[in-house]
Amino acid sequence: MQPAIADLFQRIIHLSDGTTGQNRLVYTPRWVAAQKALIAFAVAQDLSVSVDDYGTVYMDLPGRATAPAIATGSHMDTVVHGGQFDGLYGVLGGLQALLTLRDRHGQPHQTLRAISFSEEEGSRFPTTFSGSKHYARLADITGLTDDSGASFDTARITAVTQLQQLPGVTRQLPALPKSFTELHIEQGPRLITTGRTIGLVSAIVGQRRFTITVTGTANHAGTTPMNQRHDALQAAITLMSQLRVTAATAESQLTFTVGQLTVSPNTSNVIPGKVVFTVDCRHADDTVLGAFETAMRHLVNQTSAPGITASIIRWVHDKPAPLAAPLLAANRMLATQLGFDPVVMDSGAGHDSEIMSRVTPTTMIFVPSVNGISHAPNEYTAPEDLAACIKLLTASLFQQAY
Repeated sequence: MQPAIADLFQRIIHLSDGTTGQNRLVYTPRWVAAQKALIAFAVAQDLSVSVDDYGTVYMDLPGRATAPAIATGSHMDTVVHGGQFDGLYGVLGGLQALLTLRDRHGQPHQTLRAISFSEEEGSRFPTTFSGSKHYARLADITGLTDDSGASFDTARITAVTQLQQLPGVTRQLPALPKSFTELHIEQGPRLITTGRTIGLVSAIVGQRRFTITVTGTANHAGTTPMNQRHDALQAAITLMSQLRVTAATAESQLTFTVGQLTVSPNTSNVIPGKVVFTVDCRHADDTVLGAFETAMRHLVNQTSAPGITASIIRWVHDKPAPLAAPLLAANRMLATQLGFDPVVMDSGAGHDSEIMSRVTPTTMIFVPSVNGISHAPNEYTAPEDLAACIKLLTASLFQQAY
């Protein structure tokens, strides 16, 4: 990163000093302070800065034409105890690309826009992508509370008002851009394992999430004979194993995760009477997901040991999001010209790009994550890899806007 951008990066990172990892949950004081630091920097750079009513920050380098902007960016919020680069790298990398192009080539033909979306992670309130959904005019989130009972609407108004009142800031929801490019760490091991510097994302995988409930009979652990038990946990363990085997044989790129488990009554001397667990499965082909869901429902319905019943509900059904092939092809050519050997890949994680792809041509550029680690304090990417992907982003924005 350029020295000024690197200094801004460190100032934002140090806002979470005294905590484990990064903790910029949306509309909290640390999040407000981070967006304020970003705004102050952009205003000092003579960029046109606006903030919408959800707290997303737009930093424009105005062009000569009145055509829609060429946009880049990512999100400012983090997960609890998150890493340094998730989201923030895409915001500051995009900002650096704009300033580099201005310093080298002057005013662009089309406006260049760097975006810091307010919220993507869903770490404070039970919602995700609220910032990009608002910008895309797809949904406005309201009526939610966090774990402490705090209101989303009250927290939003309190935080966003502070940003919109800053000097040099306009309250505005800008027009949608002509294209959107998101620079992001991979959050996985593929690039680092293969020794590649740049990943070009062809699609963001679809995902489905389910809650499965297994019900038996709670009873005394010491007096109930083994052959007379209706143990919900043992039945659930068997079902989880069957589902994992089914997922492993369905398709090599299908991911399957049991991420949350609740046992009732959850007491050491009582046979479990009820188990609730979640399943998260993802793939770039919705047909594969559909086939696995059918197989999963069959296995759940076949869980019919004496005294045991099972049920399943689906509560997330996000279809795969193919990204813009022409933008990917252009970036692939640029990367090759710059001396890189990019790999085309799917994204196994959700991103603001999935939302933006619904309203404008969208692409993503991935940078390696050392050991594939993300959403954790030891998330790390080598400085030379960070610089390489900003270089590609800069070339891409130049090609689109000048």
